[in-house]
Amino acid sequence: MLPAQFDPTPPRRASSRRLAFIFILAVFTGILMGLLGRPYDLASRGWFQPSSQATIPADIMYRISIALAAQGYGEPSQFLSAHQLKQTALALYEQDALGRQPSAQASYRLAIFYAKSGYSDHAQELFRQALELDEANTDLYLLLSHLYADEPADETSFLANVSLLDKQGRWLAGLTRADLYERIGRTDYAAQLHADWQQQQVIFASIIGGLLAFYLMMGFLGVVILLVLIISWLTSEARPKRRPAPEVPWHLVDVTEAVVALVFLMVCLSMAAAGLHSIFGTGAYSETVGALLVAAAYILTVVGTLGLIIYRIGLTRSYWQLLGVRLRNIPGQIGQGIAGYAVFVGLLAAVLVAIRMLGFDGVMPLAQGPTELLTEARNPATLAIYFVLVALIAPVLEELIFRGFVYPGLRRIMPVAPAALGSALIFAAVHITAPVGGLAVIVLVGIVLACLYERTHSILSSIVAHSMYNSFVFALLAAYTLV
Repeated sequence: MLPAQFDPTPPRRASSRRLAFIFILAVFTGILMGLLGRPYDLASRGWFQPSSQATIPADIMYRISIALAAQGYGEPSQFLSAHQLKQTALALYEQDALGRQPSAQASYRLAIFYAKSGYSDHAQELFRQALELDEANTDLYLLLSHLYADEPADETSFLANVSLLDKQGRWLAGLTRADLYERIGRTDYAAQLHADWQQQQVIFASIIGGLLAFYLMMGFLGVVILLVLIISWLTSEARPKRRPAPEVPWHLVDVTEAVVALVFLMVCLSMAAAGLHSIFGTGAYSETVGALLVAAAYILTVVGTLGLIIYRIGLTRSYWQLLGVRLRNIPGQIGQGIAGYAVFVGLLAAVLVAIRMLGFDGVMPLAQGPTELLTEARNPATLAIYFVLVALIAPVLEELIFRGFVYPGLRRIMPVAPAALGSALIFAAVHITAPVGGLAVIVLVGIVLACLYERTHSILSSIVAHSMYNSFVFALLAAYTLV
């Protein structure tokens, strides 16, 4: 239903001057992207340095294998085997460290595990590779290289540089710190550090197990919902009528303008952030201040785009309703959102199988959210800022743009399927830093969210599903970072 104030008169054809403005802005944005020479996604440290291949899936598997071994599940013949999980993790490290585009993070992790297994020569080669790929952490790689080399230990040098180990993730810093004290002969202290580290991995594995249990429950619910929908469709004698296109006061030119403006603002703020970083350096502000700057840049970008959208719609009391803000039957809409998230999880399993069959990413990347920033966070305040941004603010603002504005603009000129796919592709294009598998996940998310909007004509259900997706990723990364 349209608001009573809405005038259904078709919008006038866009003027040539406005089309020229959109074209010039798009060209200028492309030039800026070329000058930036790096991803423009506001959720990426690609502002400051080339993004590395994530080692998070391998890290999680390796850590869980340690926890399983500590609990007595170490034999290869067991159903839940620490040995098999560890070998899978090492294979993923090798894939990223020895592939066409080697990763410094994977290289030095693999070097540590090679050295602990007695392959010192191979380990030293990988440490040198990590140093060449990531000169910013030269001191760390040199320390690790000496720590795991077959040479006499220099206790004074090791103790003077032990703080360098904290540049790594907390879990890896704990492991290498224990190895350092064992190397200099402080065996009692090293044994205590190793025991504490193993207990930490048991706690981590328990948290991950709980998250995975929730995910599996959602996936099972999603499969049941899909089966019910398919059976209902197959057994229904009368096919449902085609839904009419929404009568919204904007069209394809307005959608194009909003998307171009969004990307333009993202690129400009990315360049501004890179400029600040180059001027003031990495230690100019605290981690928490950096998180606030990321949040401010994101909000400025999205709110600026929403301002343009509302300006084009017209400053009437009905524009929020036109963007899908409808507060009727809120419990029902929340339930639809939970069901939509469950369907997404069920569909994701099928997409994962397809991606692996096509030879792309071996493990599905997390895809959305400030992955690199979250994994570099060191205090709860920073994570709290990112939680509010990722799980609360982003779903609301992004749904207003992509499902409240972009999807209806496409839907008025095309059927549901191409409109949902088109809005999902635009949604994925904004998250340009994701790998191939990650983009597939984001497209799938966008399609499910568009279908939720089509079903409810409200963005509340899609906000709920979007927030659940982001919250799960956040919880996984927060556990990985803090435990």
